[in-house]
Amino acid sequence: MPTTNPISPAEVTAQLDRIIGSEVFHNKNRLIRFLRYVVEETLAGRGNLLKGYSLGLEVFDKAPDFDPQTDAIVRVEAGRLRRLISNYYQEAGSDDPIVINLPKGTYMPTTSWAEKKVKNPSADPVFTAAAAPATGPAIAVLPFENLSGDADQEIFCDGITEELINHLSMSPSLYVLSRRTTAQYKGQAVDIRRLSAELEAHYVLEGSIRRAGDLLRVSAQLLNATNAAVVWSENYDRKLTPNNLIDVQDEIATHVAATIGDTYGAVMRTSAVDMKRSGTEYMEAYESMLLLHDYLFELSPKAHLKARDSLEKAVKIDPNYPDAWAGLAFLTLDEYRFSFNVRESNPLDLAQQYAEKSISLSAKYSIAWYAMTIINFHKGNIEQFEDNIRLGLSIAPNSPAILADSGVYLCLLGKLDQGLSLVRKAMDLNPQHPGWCRFALCHDHFIRGEYNLAIDQVRFIETPDWFWPHALQAILYAKLGQTEDAARAHDNVLRLYPDFVQNAEKECRKWFQREEDLIKYLDGLKQAHLS
Repeated sequence: MPTTNPISPAEVTAQLDRIIGSEVFHNKNRLIRFLRYVVEETLAGRGNLLKGYSLGLEVFDKAPDFDPQTDAIVRVEAGRLRRLISNYYQEAGSDDPIVINLPKGTYMPTTSWAEKKVKNPSADPVFTAAAAPATGPAIAVLPFENLSGDADQEIFCDGITEELINHLSMSPSLYVLSRRTTAQYKGQAVDIRRLSAELEAHYVLEGSIRRAGDLLRVSAQLLNATNAAVVWSENYDRKLTPNNLIDVQDEIATHVAATIGDTYGAVMRTSAVDMKRSGTEYMEAYESMLLLHDYLFELSPKAHLKARDSLEKAVKIDPNYPDAWAGLAFLTLDEYRFSFNVRESNPLDLAQQYAEKSISLSAKYSIAWYAMTIINFHKGNIEQFEDNIRLGLSIAPNSPAILADSGVYLCLLGKLDQGLSLVRKAMDLNPQHPGWCRFALCHDHFIRGEYNLAIDQVRFIETPDWFWPHALQAILYAKLGQTEDAARAHDNVLRLYPDFVQNAEKECRKWFQREEDLIKYLDGLKQAHLS
């Protein structure tokens, strides 16, 4: 292994063990496997044989027909590994005697003796952590293309590109390449796979702007950079005036960033699907969180159990992993909310313990706070519930996930105008919102006796393995006199929850804080022969 001064293989191996045993690499099993493989192969004198193809087979469990020219996953994950190593040496490994590096453009690592550093006694760990490189999926925002033929629109193109980078950079789950990095591609025809290899990006966001008179169309699409597949695309038509240029830039950038980078955004959804297709057994912490995001869309007992098992393994490997504890808080909460895989006599208390554990480990606002909001609602701590909602909305006013959940629960509390305004904003920001957002609209129509409008909303809720949408259908079809449809929904409820009739009031009391709402739902269930 190339070095400035000779370093023995034993010393390199000891340094490797320090790195992969650090908190930075906790539960990053695939990247540990990657780093260990390239270091050990180099020590064995086979570093020059490390190629994308061999790494695809040995580290990423790819099939023999794997083609690194059309699938850049190895190159992209090498970039992620490089950022993680940088993170390690910035914090835990700052005093280590040996530096192991993975130079860009090669898979053969290098080693060198660390330079002596002058200690800074005033270093603040909070700022040090904040300065650490992000290690999530990398996304490159390419300069938007001006198709209007008007040179004056270049300013708008540059502005919206800048705004998109700024908005996406607020997502803690993404590593956003700087505008300086992607500006070199302005005006060029780009081969996405080649760009993925050059920039080590998992995703590419590209777009164009066309203007005719005062009418503006902004087109955007998100690509999986490793295979150039289109993940998401959308057109935004706006009327542009000299006075609203900045507002239009900000509005569209907010929409795109929310649709892509949010908890229920396109990146997390696609990453979860890709992970489910993978045959690898090497589950790292990030993948356990993808299982959580997958569950939050699907809301099924099967996805719940899979995510819970994975996160329980994650916290055993790394007890100081706050996101895993937060995820467990949600999954334990849903033992109570949805009666999924119930095993605790008092799941709300355990969910609160998990959420508090997560909050104690991380100063940043996370889904643990989000879980505490819902826990307070179900425990009847309404003042704390409303305080948590205000906190979440003040920190992330454009997060569809926070807006949607806050809105649904405010509607259940009886604050329909406030709740519906938040849910509608969430649905507007992210057209790929999860179907359960429609519960708020269904609830509003049901309370008003608008049963036809309510059933229209239930049809959008695609959670076939959860009993409540079927129960709502049974209620509404019974109210509308559609006995055949009501009977079918009734049977689906009992198929998923055989003891529902005996537990109908208990299930309703979990959700409906107002007595008049509770009575109305129980009356509907009785009419549907479910109470």
